[in-house]
Amino acid sequence: MKIGDMVKIKGCDSIPEVAGESGRIVGMRKETDIYAVYPLWVQVTSGERKGKIYGFQHGEVAVLPKAYKAVEISAVKEQAESVKTKVAEQVEELLRGVTTVEQLAEVERVINEVKGKVLAEPALGFWEGKTPCWEMLRCPEPMKKECPAFKYRTLPCWQIEGTYSKLLDYGQRGDSTDICQVCRVYKRYGHGEPIEIKLHGKGFNAGMAVTK
Repeated sequence: MKIGDMVKIKGCDSIPEVAGESGRIVGMRKETDIYAVYPLWVQVTSGERKGKIYGFQHGEVAVLPKAYKAVEISAVKEQAESVKTKVAEQVEELLRGVTTVEQLAEVERVINEVKGKVLAEPALGFWEGKTPCWEMLRCPEPMKKECPAFKYRTLPCWQIEGTYSKLLDYGQRGDSTDICQVCRVYKRYGHGEPIEIKLHGKGFNAGMAVTK
């Protein structure tokens, strides 16, 4: 198995709803990741949980044949082309009503403003001058983008509910900080100060009910 492989999810006790769905491996545990619980991180590519990322053991997934991968890649390309076509049509429709240089300049200004909002990442905040947790733990890009530690950078990860590291052992909310006590990120930047969750309700799957 390797990053990028398409897999069939055979079953998972914590999230039985994804059994039978397909997914793509987006992250794998390295030998140095001694605190990681799951060896594989898979982004679901079918069903109601499409786009979500979950941790799995090796025996819980099976690599799909290459023919299936080709179909998946083709579908992704078709979807991307469809989006590009729709955007082009919308821009063309917008430009039909432009009759002056001033109007064209205004359209360009609006497009640049939107591009800036889409592409810009939030400031480093707490992590200014430090190596952020998502770099220290080598989080896969899709997982990093969903994690509240990456989205809300004014606080360190150990003060944020529902980060990926907390979700590994402690259910959907991720409100236990036990794993933070032994994490190399907290040990490096926490200075031994007591850990207290300060940002609630923004974590992964925060809207889902907690099962006990």
